[in-house]
Amino acid sequence: MEFISPTVVIILGCVALLLFLQWKNLRGPPCIGGWIPWIGAGFEFGKTPLEFIEKARIKYGPIFTIVAMGTRMTFVTEEEGINVFLKSKEVNFELAVQNPVYRTASIPKNIFLKLHEKLYVMVKGKMGTFNLYRFTGQLTEELHKQLENLGPHGTMDLNNLVRHFLYPVTVNVLFKKGLFPTNERKIREFHQHFQACDEGFEYGSQLPECLLRNWSKSKKWLLALFEKNIPDIKTCKSAKDNSPTVMQALLDLLEMETNEQKSPNYGLLLLWASLSNAVPVAFWTFAFVLSHPNIHRTIVEGISSVFGTAGKDKIKVSEDDLKKLPLIKWCILETIRLRAPGVITRKVLKPVKILVSIGFVLK
Repeated sequence: MEFISPTVVIILGCVALLLFLQWKNLRGPPCIGGWIPWIGAGFEFGKTPLEFIEKARIKYGPIFTIVAMGTRMTFVTEEEGINVFLKSKEVNFELAVQNPVYRTASIPKNIFLKLHEKLYVMVKGKMGTFNLYRFTGQLTEELHKQLENLGPHGTMDLNNLVRHFLYPVTVNVLFKKGLFPTNERKIREFHQHFQACDEGFEYGSQLPECLLRNWSKSKKWLLALFEKNIPDIKTCKSAKDNSPTVMQALLDLLEMETNEQKSPNYGLLLLWASLSNAVPVAFWTFAFVLSHPNIHRTIVEGISSVFGTAGKDKIKVSEDDLKKLPLIKWCILETIRLRAPGVITRKVLKPVKILVSIGFVLK
């Protein structure tokens, strides 16, 4: 009796495996990969993630999977099925973001999982809706400073203008008054390194640092900045009410809960989380308002009716004043709806079935 050739056995085995995998994925959503193993659609997805997702939604429907950098990411892009995705006990937020957090800020898994819930409660308490009024005074003061530095005339790219305002304002309010550099060379250096980290996040949060030299260099520069300034951040208190900043409250919690010296790492994480959300939302709000003259005119008239005509005097903004300008809030909310700065992420622990026109099983 002749033995079957090993080559034939291997070929039959590969065919059987391929058929099995195809059968297994019949109930899964459409899958977008690439011809390079492991990398998949990583290069295209990493260049413009939101545009890539929108094109995939139009082509494949509201639920689809992207394979990139060895990771399978399934996107639920419309309201149908989102409740299952958000409320199911078979999906988890912390585990979904833990690895990107480690690659972005070098925070180990055990520390992140131990502190995440407590830090979330702390930040929500400091910056929740009912406490935002505490920031209006300092925000107004910092914005006035940036307006004075800018001068009354000139032209600038809108995105650069938003960064010019929000980088120093956000850093000085959330971390420590005066932390943002005032020297022109150091300001350019901060912009260069933060933008390198922010723009390279899609790759940096997935790939080893050794493959991303410039991104790694900028990350280390920002970590060194925080390491140098952590002692001053800890001791600085508000001159008005002696209340701690968000970063100071975070440092207090770190000191109570762990002996690990990860303060600069959490500083970097807070910096990225705040600026990477604030800048695009502000930019697109301005862009949409300026592109609709009627809305722009109505907002300017509303501001004049509340604060008076524009002049050299500094205005003081209160929560009650902002309540009289609901159109501004509506424009910001509509901007977030149209140009969301990110996605809500979960890790699937066990297969989850999402019912759309046909049922998909997420794994």
